[in-house]
Amino acid sequence: MINLRPHHGMCIGQFMGKGYSEEFVANMYKVIEELDKNPDEGIRLVCSVDVICSSCPHKEEENCRSGQKVAEYDSTALKLCNLSAGDIVTWREFKKLVKVHILEQGKLNQVCHNCSWLSLCQECQGFRYIQD
Repeated sequence: MINLRPHHGMCIGQFMGKGYSEEFVANMYKVIEELDKNPDEGIRLVCSVDVICSSCPHKEEENCRSGQKVAEYDSTALKLCNLSAGDIVTWREFKKLVKVHILEQGKLNQVCHNCSWLSLCQECQGFRYIQD
């Protein structure tokens, strides 16, 4: 089972091969491939470091240097999808919830309001989720 920060559901949907480093980008592609290969396996929604954070330069031990900012992203994503930290859902279910309750409602900015990647994400408009 993969642990996934709720706000990373938006990051995955918008990911276009850009990131903090080559290592981060490679890890992101690996995570996306694993999720897409097994969309009906459970993921645990966690408000702490996850599989994507493992190669992020903001990770410090088991915490994120961005602290409260990413905690707010997670909290808002959970609230909009009517989920709670610790919930286990399939990747297929979570992807659909993100698409329906956040992306299609134009609420990406509400979740990721001060993220440095937001403008890039707004350009692609959830292209990974459009196909589903």
